[in-house]
Amino acid sequence: MKKRALILAAVIAIAVAPACTNKEGESESPVSITVDLPLQPLAVSASSGLPITIQTMTLVSHLKNPTATDPHGFANVQINTYRVTYARRDGGTRVPPPEEFSAAGLLPSNGTTTLTGFPIMAASSLQRSPFDQLLPFNGGIDRETGLNEIHIFYSITFFGTTVSGHRVQSQTATGDVFVTP
Repeated sequence: MKKRALILAAVIAIAVAPACTNKEGESESPVSITVDLPLQPLAVSASSGLPITIQTMTLVSHLKNPTATDPHGFANVQINTYRVTYARRDGGTRVPPPEEFSAAGLLPSNGTTTLTGFPIMAASSLQRSPFDQLLPFNGGIDRETGLNEIHIFYSITFFGTTVSGHRVQSQTATGDVFVTP
């Protein structure tokens, strides 16, 4: 009976313990990364046969401790991959599955790097649901919304490691694009 009471007390203590809400402290890395998307595509054609790309993305590294320095570059970040997830902004519910892309770049600690021409959706995704409905031979209309365009909201998160081996995940940046026939 005492054993059950101890287990119940432990479960209650774990359940009521406060959770961490410090987003920048979620990784062991000494840096956090922000992403800026100044030049986003406004509209793309589903029939173009081309991926949707971001003309320019700017990644900025911030040391979590503002008084710290990194003279040897151990907090420099090697960017490895980024993940893009999608949501609808037009009332529709069908979206493509998340996509993960490779990326290569070195982001200096407390520095900036600019990426150009990076895809946020593969060309093959534009040929599948829900975008395939916009193609002329499929009627040119999204059956969920009755519109001749699909308004997609996308979120991008970058992943990498510092030179010293700590995992780093960027803050998530968001944007939107209209996909037309």
